Amino acid sequence: MKLLTPDTSFFQNYFDKGKFVLAWRISIVFVLIFLMVSVFYFQSSPMAAFFSFIPVLVGGGSLVYLHLTKNFKPLFWLYASSGTILSHVAMNMTMNMTHYVDFLWMVACIFLAFIGIGKRIGLLFIGINFVLTVFFFSITLNTHIINIQPRSNLIMIGELLEIAFALFILGYLAYQYIVFQDYTYNQLKLALQNQEKQTKLIQEKNEQNTLLIKEVHHRVKNNLQIITSLLRLQKQDLKPEMAEKLDEAIDRIMAMALIHRKLYQTSDLSSVNVDSYIHDLVENISKSINVSKEIKVKVETSIMPFGLKTIVPLGLILNELISNSYKHAFTNSEIGVITIQLTNTSSADFVLKYSDNGIWKESDPTKFNFGIDLIETLTSQLDGKMTREKSTYSFRLKNLDI
Repeated sequence: MKLLTPDTSFFQNYFDKGKFVLAWRISIVFVLIFLMVSVFYFQSSPMAAFFSFIPVLVGGGSLVYLHLTKNFKPLFWLYASSGTILSHVAMNMTMNMTHYVDFLWMVACIFLAFIGIGKRIGLLFIGINFVLTVFFFSITLNTHIINIQPRSNLIMIGELLEIAFALFILGYLAYQYIVFQDYTYNQLKLALQNQEKQTKLIQEKNEQNTLLIKEVHHRVKNNLQIITSLLRLQKQDLKPEMAEKLDEAIDRIMAMALIHRKLYQTSDLSSVNVDSYIHDLVENISKSINVSKEIKVKVETSIMPFGLKTIVPLGLILNELISNSYKHAFTNSEIGVITIQLTNTSSADFVLKYSDNGIWKESDPTKFNFGIDLIETLTSQLDGKMTREKSTYSFRLKNLDI
């Protein structure tokens, strides 16, 4: 261990190491410089020599304390407090000195408080020194001016030496503050660079995941279309009644395939725009059923996009209702009108109202109606209730994605 570079391996934090070295070096310099200043003052002003010798004792005791405890923070309190006290006591008790250097020591004490203890304590020492300086100017200054005497060569050398030392301490404290600031800036810069790298990696990973999810939805849609193609091939060997049932199954599969197509075509992979989905669903059904009559579909939605948990059963419900209207509701002479309304009632609940202006045909209660049974099952899946009055359906459903 060198005299001015003590061992700091017991500290992990950079600032703790820096403050320990700062306290150590200031203690050494206090001992050396104030010992010389005391010698110069002793021959002409024993009182000034006494005040100059106190920092020698403080510095020597501080070195021993640092060596034994490795605790630097009390020393900054000691230096800032004792320096402030000694400066103002000397200014108000030694009337034959110039006291120029005492104002420099005030600034040095404030610097020590800011660097070694913290911002609030530094501000506190500014306030204390200001109040004590006001006291000096209002009470002591005029008496000091009357009593001050011409300087001898020894006293001038001592005062110049103390001023030089005070300026050196101020310069060293300013330098240490800049070193701390540079270190903080470099660490912040390094942290920002690392954060940018991590952000870039996360973005790249998200882009990869987005592509993978889109690819999954795309493949699911393709697989569902393959299934429907196989079913259409199989339909050719079936009786008309069975072929009709198979067409209904194909429409349901296509309703789900449309959801996956919507998901991979948009930037939001977690939800589907309801209005756009309904219009595309209507278009698919009209092409599948190939109705020659004119049918208008009015869609009114004030619903936010739905996630998969909600849009799949909702899409199947709409598929059943729209398909049923296209197949059975309208005669050739009518202009068909289908009205679909979706509105929110709360953050999690919404209402679906479906109606058409077609001719209502009562279903045979003795026959199993798969479409109606499927709608009731899907309504239950959405924690909802359904009411029906002829061709008007009202559903109160829950958004399962919230």
